[in-house]
Amino acid sequence: MGSEYLLYIYGVICTCMIVFNIVYNMIMNGRDHKLRENIEKYDMFIAGALNEIREGRKLPKSHYRRMERMLSSTMGLMAAETALGRHVEFGNEAAVEYLRSLGPIFVKLAKKYEKRENLQTAFFAYFIGDEKFKGCLPVEELQKILIDYAAKDSFYCRVNAMRALYAFGDVQSIADAVTICDRKDAFFHAKVLQDGLLTYHGDSDALIEILWKRFNGFKEATQVALLNYIRFESDKYSANMLEILADESRSKELRLAAIRYLGKYPNEGAREILKKFASDKDSVNWDYTAVSASSLARYKGQDVTDVLIEAMLSTNWHVRNNSSMSLRMRGVSYTEIPENIRMDRYADEMLRYRLRDGNEDTVEAAS
Repeated sequence: MGSEYLLYIYGVICTCMIVFNIVYNMIMNGRDHKLRENIEKYDMFIAGALNEIREGRKLPKSHYRRMERMLSSTMGLMAAETALGRHVEFGNEAAVEYLRSLGPIFVKLAKKYEKRENLQTAFFAYFIGDEKFKGCLPVEELQKILIDYAAKDSFYCRVNAMRALYAFGDVQSIADAVTICDRKDAFFHAKVLQDGLLTYHGDSDALIEILWKRFNGFKEATQVALLNYIRFESDKYSANMLEILADESRSKELRLAAIRYLGKYPNEGAREILKKFASDKDSVNWDYTAVSASSLARYKGQDVTDVLIEAMLSTNWHVRNNSSMSLRMRGVSYTEIPENIRMDRYADEMLRYRLRDGNEDTVEAAS
């Protein structure tokens, strides 16, 4: 009786799962069909508006009221995104004029979506952060609202708000949003912030300057992201990086970021510190040793070459790999390596791979 009861329960569960899948697929197919219908409807609506603009006629207020209604739902935003993408092209003056005329609507919608649930807010931020809107939005009003989006307790709101600010915000608004996100621990990984900042194509020097003034007030993850961002964007912070590197109270991640910067933009003041790290035989410090071995590639002098050769005896693969790549970058040949180093099996294997076989890897990959 017990087994029959369990079999009955199992059959009911399977039936419920089948019914759920059927209903779910029907709903999703219905949504897809509705979305396709909306795209075609918006396509015709927008095409008509662009024709009116090309012929020099002013769009009626009813057009903007209807557009606002359309964009007041996420389904409408999804459809409009595709429909606008069909018509907005670089250099299309009618499209640019049309998008600029929608500016007041986007400000009203931004305020409405701020009060919606977080996923809807996040999607609206994603929508206006699209490249096609660049130069067409009322920046001053929208960036203030986006900073408020960045203060929301939603990772997606923050990331999409930042994406929009990177697309059209000014350096002050971006810096303010970074500060807010830092205080709320919004960036779960430094790379999220770093990669986002790298999408900003405005005045990076001005952005870095204002962020650097706030640097010591940021949490470590934000600081690491900023150091990595600066490494890709500016060669003006060598002295600052040397100060961080020399400060033993700084965290390991910050000092490693400084080492990478000083490898890309050599500073003679860092030479001895980098040599000391690269010569460290303590396996606990292998990351300092490995990154320093990469960074020394661009420092001239036989003293540096000797340190890199000696580092080939390390028991750590990353240290040997980075040292051999730096030696290759410095133009050192396999035959120039002392015999006692080549007698070590692991060192010789790496040296043959890097210095004899013409491998095209560069020292940047090791950083």
